[in-house]
Amino acid sequence: MVKLEESTSETYFPRGGGRASDRPKKAFSDEPAAKKGIKRKATAEENEAKKLKEEASWIPKVEEDGFIEGLTGLGVVSEVFDNGVLLHTVASHSVRIDVSEISKKFTQLFNEEKIEVKDVFQIGQMVPFKVLNKKTKGEKGKVKATCNPARLNKHLSPNMLAAGLVIHASVTSLEEKGAILDVGLDQVTGFIETAQFPAGGLREGQPLVTRILSSTSRVVKVTSFVEQDNLNMASCEKLQLNHLMPGTIIECEPTGEVVPGGVHVGIGNGLKGILPRRNLPPRLRENPEKLGKAIRAIVMFCQQNSKVLVLSAHPDIVAVSRIEKRTSFEGISIGDKVTCTVIDVLATKGVVYLTLPPIDGKKSLVTAVSSRGLLEKPDAVASEYEIGTERLCRVTGYRYADRTIVVSTRKDILQQKITKYQDARCGDILDARVRHVAKSGIHFTVCTFVNAFAPMSQLSDKPLPLPKLKAKFKVGTEVKCRVWQICDERRNLIVSCREQLVALKGPSVNNVEELVVGSTLPCIIRKVFPTGVVLLTTFNNIAGVLRRESAVHLPGTPKVGDFVEANVEKIEENNRVVFVIKNSNNKAVGAAAAADGQNSEKKLIEKPKSGDANIGIGKIYKGSLKALKGEKASVTFTGDDKKEVFASVDDRLLSDLLDAPIGLTKRLLAESKEKIERIVPMGKVAAINRACVKRSVARFLKGVKVPKKFEELKEERVVIGVVSQIITNVGVFAELVGGSGLVGKVLERKSAKNASELFEVGQVIVAKVDSIDTTKRNFIIDPCTEMANGERMIEQYALPLLESIVEEVKWLAEHTKHPAPGTKVDAKVTKELDDLTLVEFEHNGKKIAGVVHKKEKSTEEAVPKKKKKAATKSLILVDINHSTSEVVLAAPSADSTRIVAIRRDYLCAISPEGLVYLPTRLHPNHLPITDEKLKIHSVVDLNTPKSVGDGVFVATRGGGDVDDVARTTLIAKTFIGDVKKIQKIPAAETGGVSSQKAISIKNFGIYEGIVIGQATVEKDQKKNGLFAEIRLPGDNLGRLHVSEFPLNLQNCEDPLAQFLKNNLHKKVIVRIIDFHKQGKGMKVAELTMIPAKIQAGKVRATDLSYKSNYTIGELVKCFGSATLTDNQEIRVEVNPLWTGTISRENLSDDLKVESAEDGIVDLTLKKGEMRNAKVLSVDKKKRSLNLSLLDTESSEVKAAQFETGSAVTGRIFFANKTLIRLKLSSGEQAVLTPTAISEKYESIDETMRKVLKVGQLVDVVCARLQVSPKRYFVVLKERFEKESKNEKRRLILDKSTISAGDQLDGIVESASKKSLFVELGPGISGRVAVDEENEEALEIGANSVVRVTVAKITKTEIVLKLDDILIRKWTVRADRKRKGDDAPTKLALLEEGDKAKETVETEDPGFDWSNKGFRNEDLAAVGKLTAKKDEEEEVDDEEEDDEEAGSDEEEAEDEEVSDEEEEDEASEPELIEKSEEEHSRLVRSEPNSALNWIEYMSLFIEKSDLEAARKTAEEALGIINPTESEELLKMWTAYLNMEVAYGDAATVQKVFERACRNANAYTIHKTLAKIYQKFDKNAEATQILEQMVKKFRANQIEVWTLLAEHFMAQKEQKAARDLLPRALKSAPKAQQHVQLISKFAQLEFKLGDSERGRTLLEGLVTAHPKKTDLWLVYADSALKHLGIEHARKVLERACNLGLSIHKMRPLYKKWLEIESKHGDAASVELVKSKAEKFLQTVADNVLEEEEDN
Repeated sequence: MVKLEESTSETYFPRGGGRASDRPKKAFSDEPAAKKGIKRKATAEENEAKKLKEEASWIPKVEEDGFIEGLTGLGVVSEVFDNGVLLHTVASHSVRIDVSEISKKFTQLFNEEKIEVKDVFQIGQMVPFKVLNKKTKGEKGKVKATCNPARLNKHLSPNMLAAGLVIHASVTSLEEKGAILDVGLDQVTGFIETAQFPAGGLREGQPLVTRILSSTSRVVKVTSFVEQDNLNMASCEKLQLNHLMPGTIIECEPTGEVVPGGVHVGIGNGLKGILPRRNLPPRLRENPEKLGKAIRAIVMFCQQNSKVLVLSAHPDIVAVSRIEKRTSFEGISIGDKVTCTVIDVLATKGVVYLTLPPIDGKKSLVTAVSSRGLLEKPDAVASEYEIGTERLCRVTGYRYADRTIVVSTRKDILQQKITKYQDARCGDILDARVRHVAKSGIHFTVCTFVNAFAPMSQLSDKPLPLPKLKAKFKVGTEVKCRVWQICDERRNLIVSCREQLVALKGPSVNNVEELVVGSTLPCIIRKVFPTGVVLLTTFNNIAGVLRRESAVHLPGTPKVGDFVEANVEKIEENNRVVFVIKNSNNKAVGAAAAADGQNSEKKLIEKPKSGDANIGIGKIYKGSLKALKGEKASVTFTGDDKKEVFASVDDRLLSDLLDAPIGLTKRLLAESKEKIERIVPMGKVAAINRACVKRSVARFLKGVKVPKKFEELKEERVVIGVVSQIITNVGVFAELVGGSGLVGKVLERKSAKNASELFEVGQVIVAKVDSIDTTKRNFIIDPCTEMANGERMIEQYALPLLESIVEEVKWLAEHTKHPAPGTKVDAKVTKELDDLTLVEFEHNGKKIAGVVHKKEKSTEEAVPKKKKKAATKSLILVDINHSTSEVVLAAPSADSTRIVAIRRDYLCAISPEGLVYLPTRLHPNHLPITDEKLKIHSVVDLNTPKSVGDGVFVATRGGGDVDDVARTTLIAKTFIGDVKKIQKIPAAETGGVSSQKAISIKNFGIYEGIVIGQATVEKDQKKNGLFAEIRLPGDNLGRLHVSEFPLNLQNCEDPLAQFLKNNLHKKVIVRIIDFHKQGKGMKVAELTMIPAKIQAGKVRATDLSYKSNYTIGELVKCFGSATLTDNQEIRVEVNPLWTGTISRENLSDDLKVESAEDGIVDLTLKKGEMRNAKVLSVDKKKRSLNLSLLDTESSEVKAAQFETGSAVTGRIFFANKTLIRLKLSSGEQAVLTPTAISEKYESIDETMRKVLKVGQLVDVVCARLQVSPKRYFVVLKERFEKESKNEKRRLILDKSTISAGDQLDGIVESASKKSLFVELGPGISGRVAVDEENEEALEIGANSVVRVTVAKITKTEIVLKLDDILIRKWTVRADRKRKGDDAPTKLALLEEGDKAKETVETEDPGFDWSNKGFRNEDLAAVGKLTAKKDEEEEVDDEEEDDEEAGSDEEEAEDEEVSDEEEEDEASEPELIEKSEEEHSRLVRSEPNSALNWIEYMSLFIEKSDLEAARKTAEEALGIINPTESEELLKMWTAYLNMEVAYGDAATVQKVFERACRNANAYTIHKTLAKIYQKFDKNAEATQILEQMVKKFRANQIEVWTLLAEHFMAQKEQKAARDLLPRALKSAPKAQQHVQLISKFAQLEFKLGDSERGRTLLEGLVTAHPKKTDLWLVYADSALKHLGIEHARKVLERACNLGLSIHKMRPLYKKWLEIESKHGDAASVELVKSKAEKFLQTVADNVLEEEEDN
């Protein structure tokens, strides 16, 4: 057996045929001196053989100094940092990849802060790399490398990209079907399908190791599953030196020759190499001769133009995409103690190799190694570590690329307590060595091999800039740290180096259970709540709260990240920790100790100290202002002692703008210093001078005497300050400017808003000293200062503040390289939008985009639109919004001044003089509020504009709608509040009742109130509004609805008007029954004056509240609201919660007036008018009642005595040519037939069209009550009362009045196969039998007037004989013929109509179950969705082309004739519905006709008899012959329609399951989905369609497009697009793939993104250029959605392909049709000439072939 030690004595094959003696000593050899000895001289033959072997072999190992520029390798990620990753390579080397060397896309996203290194790298991941440069002698750190595909793959060319080759790539974009990759080659793009994504998915910028699947000249198709295949055999046979890439897997054939270094293998094309023993699978390392068959190995190192090739056959390394294979070391973790067996010793290097104990009898795949620094007695390795001996070791690290663990046998490490991060305890003090410095913090190593990390917030008590941080924490430096958290997620320790935390002595705890009450712990403030409560965290993220009463004892204002020492006060049952703070006497301050509010307030307030002695308090200095990146701004100026003074400028002291771009300002100051003359000193904080550089402060300070110390404060003295703190529930505090360090509290008035709502931190405040407390040394300032005189306020404060803001705006524009506001520019219009014009202009060679706000249409002049040639405008730059980079411009104004920009601090207007700034803040203390009336382009008047620059002015608004002087009076009210709330209400106003202070009112309380008047209705209130407003005690408001008036008032004609007339400004007794929220949190009491409710004692709230339970037939009082519903019904109020509607047929007679045209006009109720009404129906969901104003008794009589002669009023709700339907005042529905309108049958059509319109009220008389089915037939009152002059047209109301032999005139109702039905009277019809002799009778259309003779009368029917046709009406136009036939019969018309409709895709009309009934043409169309069967046939390409091309042409023709079809439908007959007997007779005569059964069902549905309709459907399904599959399918469709419309989910599911069992299941699924879509039940439709995909995807590819179309219609484009990859996977045939992609492309055109559809079709026609159907679909889609130009280009491309004449014919035909309809004469001629040229070419080719033959 060969010892592992001998594996290091690897055979060296020098380049160029050199001698073995020339072998480098360090680069590629580690042979120990002990093994060297005297060797015999080789013979010439041996030397020649050796030379040949060397030339055919590659170098199998790379030493550290072999890492030179250009070396490529494969490494394993061992550590991930914020700015790069560390890779382990074979032979225990490491390289570092910086963040800038990952990929171009990653660097871009990283700079935009959209991605981090940890997002794309994880430990164990394999990454190819290329060494950038060789380390110089003495250089520390890791070798730098790159994995950027542009550098790593630079040497590759497209012809080298063979299948199986591994290349490194980077994701540039994620697409629908996969991802686009950057492979680093010019004009070559990588693509990876979604199915080939790694398990964790992909994201943009992610680096990826890929294996090539296939390649073309442009696209390389790859996979992330590298280990699933090798480099292909063809490439191996032609393998060359420069063709391999790291990560490529090749098949190695053992040659049978075993050398000390490993095994000789052949890798293709005669090349041989050595597979090192340490890179073999562990089970073969001791006996490499057992390798008898081919083994897969992965390239770990290779180099261009070199013989370096390092292979690894370790199975965990070969599994490139299986990260878990390299991160799991058989359950062994760092810090574990393991017993290992020595298997090899390198005494000269002090290295020992060991093996782990076997697992389940098998040798472990993981080996161990220990080096000199980790060995006990390293100088006696040979004697101490004999091969075969066992040693106890401790795991100290991993070598991922070697699949080796690093162990130590040192006693101190074996006895070390902390060996892994889990062993540490939070609070322990440890020595840490700096390992890496990153932007987010410092990486340490503690306890020899445990990783630790300190975030930036834990490195120092004071924030340190990065340069100082790197100087303090240099790599290799040792520091003291305290364990702060044990992080299982990162498998390391989070430590803290903060001086205060390290110095603190306290307990160490890892969880809440270890906490001891009273113990002191270091804490960090995590969050400060508005209530004053502070959230603290201590060791291991243990969180607890610090109550407000304890938080006030924190030094200064608590800020997130501050260090705090806190004591554990208690631990509650839910492990909630409560902390307290110790006071100066070392006593915990809890809730009781913080009772003194003043002391709490004092502790919360930040108290600056006065400035240095060399700074004059109240002075204004000159100096320079600058800012460093990541720090506060600062100023430098010369003090009074001529020495330079440095002062910090807080962000709140930097700008006058309320919404200041502080970040931008500081960046600009970091670029260049700013010389300023406005430095105002402020108080010192933490021994650091502070200053204010607000321009307005310097202006206001001039002429104001600043108090230098507390003793100089005097009441009524005006002071200038800046709001420094706003503490919830405590108050607002302002620091006086000048440097005195004085801080005062802002006065709050009870009548005004809370001061915290009136101010912002950093706001300048001008105030008077209101009061001074000398004992506590604090004072209060009154913000309501200098507000009495509006003109003075504007002159002294508003304009100076505005000028300061304008100066700052100009400074920002100048330093951001923009023109100054007010500058005139010539801008080019780039785009016109609805409300904006986008423009572009140049400034200093830089193009700048801007916007111009358009005027509203109402304000624009009516100028005719002209095509503008010039697109350049002269504009004025108005404003720059730096947060959004929006530049606003406006056109100059010739006459008026109009507002063009609205900002929080100012308004911008354009006047004839130029740009004008207007103030929104009229006082520094005033925060502007949003003015809804203020809009862009509002015209304003100006007061004395003042110039502040070239073409720039400041002014105030005067006159017009807004006057700034008048607005100043409102500012004082903001700070003073409404004095009326706290003053006594005059008795004169309240009717003798006065109120001194606010009094609370309670629910159900009884109070005296004053009637103020009618309550105003809220702006957006749509509900009831008939209230009286009542003022209750304490100036509270209540409202009293008319329904809660005393009963005597409710019976008045207008109760509200009468109540106000009697009680206005008088006292009334009311009771509160509820509260109503109105406006912004305001509550209004709901009142009642009903005596029974007031006198009731303690009762339930429901007994006092408004009535909410109503029953049908109940009498209620309703009150007019003077409004109508959308259906023109009268809306009334019942109570504040319930409304009512009154249909016009239910109005009482006093609200009906006869019109001049013999019609009835109904009047509405006046607002507040009371009426008694009867409840007809109750809608609890909408809280609405359907009411009737008819007298209750008379209404019941009418309903009960509905007999011949009973007069009623009805409203027409449906009318067609054959009948009219009315809704009667009793709630019933009645039918008015043509014979019941007039005896003038000739003019009935005109009467129905002009007089009897939908919505019309008519007086009718009950003519006939049909019992079964129950139906009311009515007659117009005039027709009923007037005797007929023509006996043949008398009004027939009873069949008994007719006898055989009577000759009568009738109106044709309908015709069937053997019958013509004629109406003789309302609800009385007869039948004319039709046979072969009188077959032409079927051509008589509906509404024709005929003369008939009664032949006989039976119990079931009246048989007639046709005598004459008086007025004939055809079923179709007389001159209309179809397909050469003569005027068709009714039966033929229906059949042909069905066939015609089957050729186009139409929606299933389903059922219309409304009161208007079921139209016969709707019924005839039921089941059309199922008329076309889904069939799949195998056809060849040409047949398919013709078929699909034909279908496309038919679709186009269908679109063209849509108007014609509408005309045809208009001419089709509309037949009146039949009686129940007629329906029964029809279904008996034709039991297999689904149409007859469906009509029968609709009859019952019309009467709301759902059960009868279901019975009819069930009867039909049982009677129709099972062989009539189409008729049965129509019945199931109708049944499903009915259940979806009127049933519930259970009944629908039941019918659906039965239909699937008894009919084609696929068709039933498809039908139900369509029905759900029609009824807008999209969730149910989605469920059905997804079921179809699961059940039928194997046989019906249409299911995918149906579901996709549904998603598209619901605007769920992403869900629809995700279906295509699934569909393509599911469909096995390539032809089905083409169909699917084509259908999805058409859906994108129709409902999605046209560009996506275009991309899909482009891919199809590129892949299948000979499929003419694809070109035709592409052309049609482009024409419809993109225009004629796109369609023309598509067809031109198709016609240039030179296909066969059979395929070119439909292409030219389509092109010619398109040009004929949408092009011009020239384009038509062009197509014709191209077609002729093509035909001539074909003919010439044919002639040439014939001549050749």
